[in-house]
Amino acid sequence: MKWIGLTGGIAAGKSTVTKMLRTLGYEVLDADEFSRQVTGVGGEALPEIFSTFGEAVKNQDGSLNREFLARLVFGHEELLRRLEAIIHPLVQKRVFASKAELEHRGIQVVFYDVPLLFEKKMQGDFDAIVLVYCREDQQIKRLMDRSVLSQAEAEMRVRSQLPLQVKKDQTPFVIDNTSDFKHLEEEVRRVLHVMKI
Repeated sequence: MKWIGLTGGIAAGKSTVTKMLRTLGYEVLDADEFSRQVTGVGGEALPEIFSTFGEAVKNQDGSLNREFLARLVFGHEELLRRLEAIIHPLVQKRVFASKAELEHRGIQVVFYDVPLLFEKKMQGDFDAIVLVYCREDQQIKRLMDRSVLSQAEAEMRVRSQLPLQVKKDQTPFVIDNTSDFKHLEEEVRRVLHVMKI
């Protein structure tokens, strides 16, 4: 089985590319989806998150106040590390189980959408890596539009990750998302063709 890392940066368009790949019939495991599962109502990460970050991150119904937690940890490296130390092992456990199940079913190609692939130095875990790329100013604008953040908040979140240009320089397979939806579709098909998958 070919195990392909799909990465990019916040608001670069990975989720859209994931949908396109699934529409084309590819299996895509999504780190953010697993993260939402372990931090959702009844999720195994919640007790430790609440004990670490306090009642302020808990909604009245017992669910996680994601927006408050995000504002708390972004820009505070130690708090972000503590949150990642709770969530990442649980996500990895689900990923390995899903990957094994797909391999058992005889699936030939599986993408793993993982935002922090480079930051976590996971390059060696994959047979190939695909990067979804756009300019930093586009990331900031898209993030402000989708999350109702101020420019300063959006810039802080974008700049908490390794710049996309640095990732682009280290990745042979780059999907360019600097234009419109049609162009992005063409880019996805082009990269799949180049990769011969």
